[in-house]
Amino acid sequence: MKTAIRIDSHQHFWQYNKQEFDWLDISMAPLQRDFLPTDLKPSLDTQEMDGCVAVQARQTYEETLWLLSLADQYPWIKGVVGWIDLRADDLADRLNELEKYTALKGFRHVLQGEADPEFMLAKDFLTGLQMIAERGYCYDILVTQDQLPEVIKLVNRLPIMPLVIDHIAKPLIKEGRHSMSGKTTWHDWCHHMDSLSQLEHVHCKLSGMVTEADWSSWTPEQLFPYFEKVIDCFGPERVMFGSDWPVCQVAASYLQIVNLTECALEALCPESKNQIMGSNASQFYSL
Repeated sequence: MKTAIRIDSHQHFWQYNKQEFDWLDISMAPLQRDFLPTDLKPSLDTQEMDGCVAVQARQTYEETLWLLSLADQYPWIKGVVGWIDLRADDLADRLNELEKYTALKGFRHVLQGEADPEFMLAKDFLTGLQMIAERGYCYDILVTQDQLPEVIKLVNRLPIMPLVIDHIAKPLIKEGRHSMSGKTTWHDWCHHMDSLSQLEHVHCKLSGMVTEADWSSWTPEQLFPYFEKVIDCFGPERVMFGSDWPVCQVAASYLQIVNLTECALEALCPESKNQIMGSNASQFYSL
């Protein structure tokens, strides 16, 4: 009988249109449709998940309100990570408007999509982050591994607030751990993750790995060292499971993602499996 809480800390809903989801290119054609709570619920039920955290996919205030309306309608959407313009002059007013939504747990910006690596270090962006910290919100950091030097600067300039690295900072898994391509290496990723993990308020999501690998030929053995490194440096108490559904479906089914994660945890830290599969996310997001 299941007793431990199980939470998917990272998934998305959307109503597809080509203009707002231009990042879903032809290689992601199966994702060019609506993905709504009724599409996810059967997978959650099959894997005995108690609920999920819905994370923004569009950078609009309307997206945040829409996700919150879904959380009102479906109680198993335990939390929402929305988007808000952290640089806006009316940020305080917007946050005041959102105070009534208990499902709103934090915010995210698609930092990986910003051409300027210094974007996250701009004064107005930092001021916005400080404002949401003062109001008790969490922040999801979405970056690729080449942005990690700036992330380290960012977290060292912020107040102590709940921060989580999405998708283990998207290392170049497809390139391989011994890549000779000249791109950022496995060793650089490890070094930067070690640095971030020294700050006890920074957490990490075990999510998004299959989509950074070769979609058609990834293996659990290829991904195992990434699980091992994250758990080793952050510790099992600051790591949480996330499916990245429906994006994961270009490379793996929901069942495959759960099985992959649970097999890795059974091998690496079986005593902490329940923690990583649910209670850590529940505590981090105050679900």
